[in-house]
Amino acid sequence: MNSKYLVHKKNVLKTIYEKGKISRKKLHEFLDIRFATITEIVKELIREGIIEEVEREKNKNGGRPHSLLSIIPDSRFFIGCELTPYNIISVILDFNGKIVEKVKLDINLNAEKEELQKNIFEVLNNLILKSKVEKNKIYGIGFVDPGIVDIEKGISLFSSIMPQWKEVPIKQYLEKKLSVETFVIGSSQAKVLSEKFFGKGKKCRNFIFVEYGDGISCGVISDDKVIHGVGGVAGEFGHIKIIGRDEICKCGKNGCLESIASIPGILNKIRIATGIMSDIDLILEKYKSDDLKIKKIIDEVLEIFTISISNLINLFNPEMIIFDRNFQIFKDFFDLIFEKIKSNMVYNYAVKFEISDFGEEIGAIGGACLSLSKFLKLDI
Repeated sequence: MNSKYLVHKKNVLKTIYEKGKISRKKLHEFLDIRFATITEIVKELIREGIIEEVEREKNKNGGRPHSLLSIIPDSRFFIGCELTPYNIISVILDFNGKIVEKVKLDINLNAEKEELQKNIFEVLNNLILKSKVEKNKIYGIGFVDPGIVDIEKGISLFSSIMPQWKEVPIKQYLEKKLSVETFVIGSSQAKVLSEKFFGKGKKCRNFIFVEYGDGISCGVISDDKVIHGVGGVAGEFGHIKIIGRDEICKCGKNGCLESIASIPGILNKIRIATGIMSDIDLILEKYKSDDLKIKKIIDEVLEIFTISISNLINLFNPEMIIFDRNFQIFKDFFDLIFEKIKSNMVYNYAVKFEISDFGEEIGAIGGACLSLSKFLKLDI
């Protein structure tokens, strides 16, 4: 089979996926591929059990109606698995993004990397068994890493929030244990893929997902593509340096945004300044009640964080900023936060601010989206 035919087949499948339903005639017009070639490719995809004829579209000229083609949702399945400091979450999706099965395992924060690898395998193996999906229908696994990864080699290099998780050949390990092709991606890049495929960024060509919680990072979609950078470590937004700050970051350096504005960063500053050891919800209640010490700290954090977001907007000019659902803790201050961001933009255009609808599965879903994109051979 020649390479030109394979390119045409890739484009036909991608177009059917993107359009949902489309006729052979429209494929021919849309892709400018010979009708005979379209017909041959469609027959092959039907034989492979990937697409089907779903209905007939009326011909406006009164001629014979055209059959519409659609991808069979359960013809292939895609697995995503995210490692976090607290748990491993894994999901298996069909083509439509429906979660067929989910497995979650709480882990020991201080577990050695060998134990964590074993835990990951057990979660994935359990997921496959529980889902009852035929193994030959599972295309791949997208593993979502909590730190910096080498996406080409599939190696977890380093994590500031899980220091023991370093130099782990996780792709090689999982492929050997499960015999399923595995792809590796960073957390924020996986989460921006979730939004692009099945979330608020689905119709958006340029947007940023801001991951917020124990750490801070971002995933960027620019002209419909994820910005990976060299080796796949783009998006380490939490490690931009704030001049004049000396907070020690988990990465070992001083003055990182993450050490100042993440939830642990805020709580640590409150503890040092006031002696209060509490959760973030109680701290924000005290902020609303005008506790002066807490108000000063939170105001300072919000100033630094909003300027940092403004810098992101000035740099990438996105249509939309989607904040992690964890950012809901600041819901009572959204108007203030968004106005502060706009005040530091180079020009005040109509950028949208949204909060993600995804729950704790967002990273794992993004891993599955990575696997799906590889199947469709998307340039993303």
